Amino acid sequence: MKLSDITEKTHLVKDFVSQLKKSTKQAIPIVEVGKTARVSGASARPVNMVLENGQSVKIYLRVVSAKDEDNKDIERFDIFRIDVNGKAQPLSGDYDNSYRPAFDASVTALGNMLRTGQAAFDKSRAKQKIRKPRTGPAPKNKTQQLKELVNDAGDLDKTIDIKTKEKAGLEQQLTNLTSQP
Repeated sequence: MKLSDITEKTHLVKDFVSQLKKSTKQAIPIVEVGKTARVSGASARPVNMVLENGQSVKIYLRVVSAKDEDNKDIERFDIFRIDVNGKAQPLSGDYDNSYRPAFDASVTALGNMLRTGQAAFDKSRAKQKIRKPRTGPAPKNKTQQLKELVNDAGDLDKTIDIKTKEKAGLEQQLTNLTSQP
């Protein structure tokens, strides 16, 4: 049993997701298994779940050795850390799905915490400022800006000359019209 064996269909992940759906009374549209990484001194594989209301739960699974009924060493997956909306939560309860009632009670407690914190989550989400993406051209370096300004200065000089000539012509017409009886 290796960390690379963890998928959305792994028994522990499926049980956790189904119980979390029941306890929060929400769908979990996204279940994503991340890459193996060192977390809190142990190699673990994160499983990120996004609830339909926008909250996220990330569980970290590791491989641990245990004894079965025949006192033989077996390896199994273990949830050793849970992050809710990016913040680590203390593990309270039993997150081992070998004893189903304790596992269900632990996940239900987590689901209740998510439901009670929904109003605060919505409030903090509403306060967040939306940043508009830049739609203009990419910023230019100093030499490009200088060349552009020199070109603009030349164009402006030509425009000034044309407008000055127009002004002189219009002034000439004005003097001709005012001098006529």
